[in-house]
Amino acid sequence: MNESKQSEALVTLNVPPELEEPIVDWLLAREDSTGFTSVPVYGHSTRHDDLSPVEQVSGRQRRQQFQIQIRADGVEAFIDSIRESFGVAGIHFWVLPLIHGGHLGPIR
Repeated sequence: MNESKQSEALVTLNVPPELEEPIVDWLLAREDSTGFTSVPVYGHSTRHDDLSPVEQVSGRQRRQQFQIQIRADGVEAFIDSIRESFGVAGIHFWVLPLIHGGHLGPIR
């Protein structure tokens, strides 16, 4: 099993759907990102000022979620860089310590 021995974190970004391709391009160009996962999700919030009328009625907002495993000591620089690149584009993020990770079986 190929496991990391360094302290790592899992950064999760929830972004508006129109930022999916720019974020993919941005992540692929970064040296500190060896890969990431993306999935379509729905965001739910008690704040409605950013929701369209249809989203207010349905109670959810379409988002694209990215999960990026990076070194823990690079998290602040990563967040600063995304803030610099995308500003206040409605990106919500959170960071969790990664306790354990690796690959099961051969890497393709």
